[in-house]
Amino acid sequence: MAKRTERSIIAIIGRTNVGKSSLLNLLSGQKEYAIIDETPGTTADTVTCLMEIHGLGPFKILDTAGVNENTELGEKKKKKTHEAMAESNLVLLVLNTEQKDISIELELIERAKKHKKQVLIILNNFCEQKQESRKEIRNIPCLSLYANDTKYHSKLIEFIKKYFQSESRNIDLIPSLKNTGFVLLVVPMDEETPTHRLLRPQDMTIERLLRNYITPVLFRPDLSKARDPKDTSEKNKFQDLIKKLSQTPEGLQLVITDSQAFDLIADWTPEATPLTSFSVMMANYMSYGNLEFLFESAKVLDTLKKGDRILIAESCNHDRKCNDIGTVQIPKIIEEKIGAKLNFEFNFGRPFPDDLEKYKLIIHCGGCMIDRQRFALRIEKAQEAGIPFTNYGLFLAYTQKGKLLERVIKPFL
Repeated sequence: MAKRTERSIIAIIGRTNVGKSSLLNLLSGQKEYAIIDETPGTTADTVTCLMEIHGLGPFKILDTAGVNENTELGEKKKKKTHEAMAESNLVLLVLNTEQKDISIELELIERAKKHKKQVLIILNNFCEQKQESRKEIRNIPCLSLYANDTKYHSKLIEFIKKYFQSESRNIDLIPSLKNTGFVLLVVPMDEETPTHRLLRPQDMTIERLLRNYITPVLFRPDLSKARDPKDTSEKNKFQDLIKKLSQTPEGLQLVITDSQAFDLIADWTPEATPLTSFSVMMANYMSYGNLEFLFESAKVLDTLKKGDRILIAESCNHDRKCNDIGTVQIPKIIEEKIGAKLNFEFNFGRPFPDDLEKYKLIIHCGGCMIDRQRFALRIEKAQEAGIPFTNYGLFLAYTQKGKLLERVIKPFL
């Protein structure tokens, strides 16, 4: 199965007015991408730039705020910079060649090492005639340049290409499929489904299948009719489709359903036919294969007690309808299962809480709208705090009868 090419992330960090934004402009080849000014603290929030470095692949460049502003706002900026470091694959630490004190830079290097991040050092000359002779700091490769001079663009690119150690963490979106046959995608649509496009996991799946000459077949069930015990039309249509695809010479390799339809599709799909969901697929993909931790975390549901605090997190913001899965369906399922009231907190979008210790369980969406580096960092924070972390698909599978959870993770083992 094809592997999705992910963007590596470079975080540009350092003190105020050392030329971080100038370096972003130099690296991107765009003179005015980031605002440059002599006023300290010009970069108040992280600036993002997308680019391709030939020979290495696609990159996301993060230009961060300076870390040495001793104000309340400065502390907020520093936190954002630390977050960018933690999500990156490579840290470019920028120093003014004329500065004597590098204590802050040494602290940043130690922080990067703690998060297992590679660091390269950029020595920015503010006077082109004054060249820095220092070649290494703490055995870290250094490049001396003049960030405002475009002639150093190629030199900077070659420096990154020479020393960047790319991670071989890409994994298959859907492993173990043969390059033939059919995969059936169950795609229900409701009032929260956006028009004129599929959701990203559905779109990603179709692209991967087509790229490998596997034929995706889409089935849209009417869930309200399907859940009417007197109406078997949806079940009959689905099972007839399953039968026809299974009897083709190429065969039916896999059924991938929306997790909200687990209660129906799990019963309708023959045991001999592999089954999973888009959300379980994304859990494996976004966590770099750390599926076992999310799998075991789902079982914590059985240990919850009245008053326990649960965090339900989503990586995007959207207009929520009356039967929203995160704010309505999941809390209802949990409280009905354990027969007690719990304290639910909700976290939507880019920010993520630091004080995770107060939660008994974190249930996250598929995470398809953020970088894998950021999603994996959220899991890492939960593991460090000793807090179970699972996602919507694994949670919903565990709440169904039988051993559905074991069944839906089997395609990824």
